Amino acid sequence: MNPTLQRDGVTIIKGELPKVSEQIHSETVDFLLLNNILEHVFQDLDVLVASHRVLKSGGLLYINVPSWLGKRFLEYSAFRLSLSSPEEMMDHKKYYDPKDLWPIIVKAGFNPINIKIKKTKFRLNTTAIVRK
Repeated sequence: MNPTLQRDGVTIIKGELPKVSEQIHSETVDFLLLNNILEHVFQDLDVLVASHRVLKSGGLLYINVPSWLGKRFLEYSAFRLSLSSPEEMMDHKKYYDPKDLWPIIVKAGFNPINIKIKKTKFRLNTTAIVRK
């Protein structure tokens, strides 16, 4: 089975981060979406370094992660109300407020002036839009 799917100009590569990013050539990606990804990996800095490497100059990185306040609501939803997957919540390694996420993005090589970060979804998530 080929873990790569290509359709309508979009390439999807299945695999675990950050290792799977080695299949992507440097500075070839226009847009990278990390939606509810970073909280599931221990190597968040490695994922962001890989993101910086594969993005073209001017490329855009979108990050969405649960905040520390979101942690409480997600766990309540999963463990008390059974409205979401307990397994997914138990897989969370980290939570991020802007003050937690911003330094990691900078350490990965992104210019601080190109980072827009804020709490979203009633402060339950942290969202960053980063231009390389």
